[in-house]
Amino acid sequence: MAFRASTPPDPIEIDKFLGTNEAVGETEIAINEAISQLNYRITQNYKPQKRLGHKTFIDYGNSLDVQGMWHGTISNKNVLISINNGKVYEYDFSTKINTEIGTLTDAKASIFYFEGKLYFLNGTDYKQYDGTLFQDVDPYIPTVAIGTPPIGGGTPHEPINLLTGKKKQEFMGDGTATIYQLAESNIDADLVTCTIDGVTKTETTHFTVNRTTGKVTFISAPADESEVILGWTKIEAGNADLVKKNRFALINGPGNDTAIFLWGNPDAKNRRTWSGSLKANYFPVINYYLIGSDEFAITDIKPQYSRQIIFKEDRTHYSYAEWNDTAEAWDYPVYDLNEKVGNIAYNAVQIIRNNPISLHAQSWHEWVSTSVEDERNENVISERLRESLSELDLTNAITFDYQREKEYWCNIEDKVYIWNYGNNTMYIYDNISGTCFLDIDGQLYYGSQGTIERFEGTDDNGILVKDEIITGFNSWGSIELRKNSREIFASILPDAQTSLNVYYRTNRQGEWKPISKLIEYRLFDLDNVNFDNFSFLTNRNPQTFRRKIRAKKYTYIQFKLENNKLGETCTILAFKVGAETQGVTK
Repeated sequence: MAFRASTPPDPIEIDKFLGTNEAVGETEIAINEAISQLNYRITQNYKPQKRLGHKTFIDYGNSLDVQGMWHGTISNKNVLISINNGKVYEYDFSTKINTEIGTLTDAKASIFYFEGKLYFLNGTDYKQYDGTLFQDVDPYIPTVAIGTPPIGGGTPHEPINLLTGKKKQEFMGDGTATIYQLAESNIDADLVTCTIDGVTKTETTHFTVNRTTGKVTFISAPADESEVILGWTKIEAGNADLVKKNRFALINGPGNDTAIFLWGNPDAKNRRTWSGSLKANYFPVINYYLIGSDEFAITDIKPQYSRQIIFKEDRTHYSYAEWNDTAEAWDYPVYDLNEKVGNIAYNAVQIIRNNPISLHAQSWHEWVSTSVEDERNENVISERLRESLSELDLTNAITFDYQREKEYWCNIEDKVYIWNYGNNTMYIYDNISGTCFLDIDGQLYYGSQGTIERFEGTDDNGILVKDEIITGFNSWGSIELRKNSREIFASILPDAQTSLNVYYRTNRQGEWKPISKLIEYRLFDLDNVNFDNFSFLTNRNPQTFRRKIRAKKYTYIQFKLENNKLGETCTILAFKVGAETQGVTK
């Protein structure tokens, strides 16, 4: 009995593109999702748009990593601070001059602004810059005791500073005693300093010091009720390393971000250290917590509302400020949040829509609740990039929240894996190898190998941005029927130079076949005149193009959309193809 052809299926029409989905097979994927999407972003109204190119903004003349960047105003200058090859540079946006301002060890650095100065921390050095002078941080000298009688003791006042062995002690003279007992013995050989009621006194001239016992003997007894301030040095080996060996910093604390929290010390992997209030040069010896086992490192700390979320390689904790009446200072105790999921990449957690996004077990995890310990307080959000991420070492990821475009970027090697959280789509860029990213006045910059790149134009320093979208195989809902397709329709956004290539293949062919003719549009634009392609077209409204294809006797069909033209943009508005059915496939 002859087979009677069925009613033609509804055409494939895509006007809402949903990005990449690697979580399902090529035949199960939705028609408006892609099995591969490279160098096309999805706009907020769900249209694929060829990504911007990038051009070199600063060239350091080497291939070494840019180890850190910061943008802002310091000393009334609008500047970009960057680090390359152990040198710190200041690019002034007013003069357009990039000037070397100092040197430090060539290592990845955290740069942060606090109380009018910039600070640089890289695991070896701790530097500061006030807009004029770049130098080592000048440590705060604590007063360890006040109201001290000459025989010693007094009221404990400030803990010693990990950054320095120097400290001071405040005494009250009684008019008769000449011997004053310091809070420490076996002090260093540095000169002991002294002021009496603000007047400077000099060692050997006005007093002598027994460094073994810590006794100071005055030639003449200080007057009754005089204020005697003695200063000395006793360096404890390793103290400064508990600050300088950290590589990462967070400004946080009650009030208005009043303290600096440090982590990333390879010799103290589970230690979180914090500064005194409003003092970047003071890290009291008592201000620290050892969080969990030292087998696993703290990889990131991020603020969320009034809390800190503390990520380790194997688990996650939270902390918040509590006033310590005994110490008369803020304390930051730590509590468990999740015992199974943490973050494996240093300084890679981003706060997206008020929720932390961490990297763990080849996936991105969104923390939807951080109020109490619960194994259900995080969700995997990267399933649509499952295959791509499964092959990568996420410990090397560089992440960035591109808030202007509502995109979460995860850069590994030369590819960026993107979650557009504005419309919940995912896609991939290539030929981008970033060490750090900055959004400066709405324009994206990134440090790379020997250069700082800026996104602009349509190509990567004269190199073609290769782009493509590959759909899944579609059977029109009838895997048993043979189909023929004769034409496609495509709509693109007009621009000075724009075009779209469409390719197709079916289950009967392995190679991609192009449609009959390139889809292109050339607006008359005096800024981009090319007389070889002079069209005099001026209509900027969306345009639809009809093109012929010859896809015969197939059961499944697949499409590839690409531009791959140097100097061109491409925004795809819609794509449509129909089919006629024949008999049952053999």
